[in-house]
Amino acid sequence: MARARAADNDDQAELGRLDAEDKAEAVKQKKSHPTKKPKSLSIRVQEMQKYDWNPSMRFLLLILVLGTRKAKDDYSDTWVPEEEMVGWCDMAQWRLAQRVGLTECRINDMLAQLERDGFIRKEEWTDPDTGTIHCRYQVVEVTVDANQRKEHSRNAKRGPRYGKERKANKGSFSKSNQPKMTALQRAIREEDDE
Repeated sequence: MARARAADNDDQAELGRLDAEDKAEAVKQKKSHPTKKPKSLSIRVQEMQKYDWNPSMRFLLLILVLGTRKAKDDYSDTWVPEEEMVGWCDMAQWRLAQRVGLTECRINDMLAQLERDGFIRKEEWTDPDTGTIHCRYQVVEVTVDANQRKEHSRNAKRGPRYGKERKANKGSFSKSNQPKMTALQRAIREEDDE
């Protein structure tokens, strides 16, 4: 309507301003990219910064995400009511160990670490008939989102593998301290260096 009024009055300044507003709105809509879907939880786990140098830990978390029961799954083979298990992974620790390719003892340690770091919630109960301990795990999406990589590109820098810079110690190998070097070989090497 404003454009029609400006055209009737032959107001070129007003028409220019309206065109500039239209272009700015088009650029704003283009930046938001309305067709782009949000990333799934499994993709966000793979792209997070935490556990960069520990692929087994990230893989265990990914298996927990993939093993999480959804509302549309078939629960006819379980004795637990459907609404209680939606959003939880109830895989046994021996099965998690087989999927990751580690021992059950190591998986227990890793699950405890994930729980301490706030990536999973764990509920456990004891079967009254057999005395067996059962656990179920829920991935905490807020923690996964908080640990996302700031930049995800080929040139992105990863954090250091160790907490602080490592220096040589008394037993470190050096040019003069080589394994299985006899005194004769060491003397020859020192002679060559002179």
